[in-house]
Amino acid sequence: MKCIRTEIIIFLEILKMSKEYYIKTLLKNFVETQEHLEIAYLYSSEGLLISKYGKVELDTTKNSEEIEEVYGAFSALVERLLDRIASEYEIGGYGTGTFETAEHRIIYVETGREGILLLICHYEIDLKRILPLAYLVAEKITQILEGTFDPEYHSLEVPDLNLYGQLSLNLNQYTIEESEPIIDGVKMTHYIKEEKTTISLFKLILLGSSAVGKTTLINQFLKREVPINYRPTLGIAICEREFYLRGNKDKKIQFLIYDLAGQEFFKRVRHEYYKGANCAFIMYDITREDTFKEALDFWVPDVKKELGDIPFVLIGNKVDLENERVIPKELGAEMAEKNGGFFIETSALKNINVQETFKIAGIGLFFQSS
Repeated sequence: MKCIRTEIIIFLEILKMSKEYYIKTLLKNFVETQEHLEIAYLYSSEGLLISKYGKVELDTTKNSEEIEEVYGAFSALVERLLDRIASEYEIGGYGTGTFETAEHRIIYVETGREGILLLICHYEIDLKRILPLAYLVAEKITQILEGTFDPEYHSLEVPDLNLYGQLSLNLNQYTIEESEPIIDGVKMTHYIKEEKTTISLFKLILLGSSAVGKTTLINQFLKREVPINYRPTLGIAICEREFYLRGNKDKKIQFLIYDLAGQEFFKRVRHEYYKGANCAFIMYDITREDTFKEALDFWVPDVKKELGDIPFVLIGNKVDLENERVIPKELGAEMAEKNGGFFIETSALKNINVQETFKIAGIGLFFQSS
């Protein structure tokens, strides 16, 4: 019995260490990939500091004491702010908010019911870009804290996003005009309060040339094993998947996904399946110029003609074949912006940016419909 107890204790310690490692790595990746994000703090719902990471740790000229001084200067402000937020709202009801000081923007985002993510940003931060990413990171944190984070299907990386058009958050509806300081020198500028319980259902259509990886992308999102012997889609496949906004079980987003074949025959009947779509994924293969051209010259105009100004995501797939790339990433981003879409590159086969693509789209659609 003593042996079993020892093994359990060791297992729990390993689990705790893995959670700490995952959270620290995720915060590090978040801060280092966002130009104007200075520090990310994660606090428990009881107000205890769980983890933190700041760009100051990249400064090789500073010793550990000097680094802690930088953290300390902000920590006092953050904890006062956290106390005030906690006194105003119940746990699980904080929502999301942004604040301004003379030089910084501060963002807070709930991570399920377990904690709160607080971000110290330079004043020039683009809130429309950082907030969807903060929601994505918050969901990953919730999964880590709950012990449901599966590294086989989820990544600690933070994707490089180019958000344009309707999938970027409309912050004007959440703006607080001329608010009084919540604490000395700190004013709330945005407050996003969601309904207590919401279930949002969105229809998503997946389009593109044959063999660009559409079915594999869906298989990865659905956590299915990628088929070894790939067979082109022979018409249409319909599937469902759900996830929770910020990991909050009261905020469920459901996708009804239509995988439409790219073969010429099925292009003639596709419009029947477009009806009622909330978003379109238009995919091309970064190693095949013809698929990129078809995405822009055929699929994008076709969707706009049939569905109007519908949000769409231009996806450059197969980044695992970087040595065979013929379509520069910058060109994909430029064309997405020109057409009013959101751009991202993925590897459906290697599960790079797959979960993130669907979930960022879901976050954008959620705020568009709220």
